Amino acid sequence: MALRHCKLFLAALFLIGGSAFAEVYSSCSAATGLLLRFGNLAAVDSYGRSVPGAEHLPCPGKDGALSEEAIVKLGIDRAVVWEYQAASRRLFEQRGIAVLAVPPIRLAAFPEFVRSVAKFAGCEKAGEAYLKAYDADLPPPLPETVRRPRVYFELYAPYKSIGQNSYYHDLVTLAGGENIGAVLPVSGTLSPEHILKAEPEVIFFLSDKTTAGEIAARPGFSGLPAVRNNRIHPLDRIGFLEGAAPAAAVKALRSKLFPEEK
Repeated sequence: MALRHCKLFLAALFLIGGSAFAEVYSSCSAATGLLLRFGNLAAVDSYGRSVPGAEHLPCPGKDGALSEEAIVKLGIDRAVVWEYQAASRRLFEQRGIAVLAVPPIRLAAFPEFVRSVAKFAGCEKAGEAYLKAYDADLPPPLPETVRRPRVYFELYAPYKSIGQNSYYHDLVTLAGGENIGAVLPVSGTLSPEHILKAEPEVIFFLSDKTTAGEIAARPGFSGLPAVRNNRIHPLDRIGFLEGAAPAAAVKALRSKLFPEEK
């Protein structure tokens, strides 16, 4: 009984304004990375376990297939989900659990996103400390006189690329590249003809989906500047999860776009 009263007292402290006892669930990879740093992440979805540090956290399921019993057992009192995860959002809201629905991440709004997650989890000071380190870690903007190399960034399937209204477009742009997929409003499939005509000078791809050799061997690709100059670079999918480590991602891209800066 004494333990129960103690838990009720701690919960009351949290409602009054304390932050140390929040039990937060996250199915948003960008928020998962932040909450791990803030220290109050209680559980993730199955996909969230791919975020470094979250491998052994409890997993009550995935969107549309969450275990209500596990949510109760874990004491989840708030949840961060992607905006499109309607089933998870409804489940939490029906149980009276506060939900923060996160829209697609854009770099221009990244500080606002960090502050919203930090406030939701009761970790405002930690959020501001993270943003200070993030600003210091971002590479400086390139001078306007620097020519931007043309970039083809392939996602999860052949010819699937990043559109102009995407987190990955923001990464490439801030790193100093010109995204040939910007003709797409959102990420989608480019025609091989468009890629060949655009003549990308650098190609990035997710390393667990294909190989540089496979890309170079595609019809017509042998004549591309990126292929001729051996500038086809694999990217670690985990390091490029949406919103998880944007400063490190920008630095990684820039090091390949401008190797002479090393």
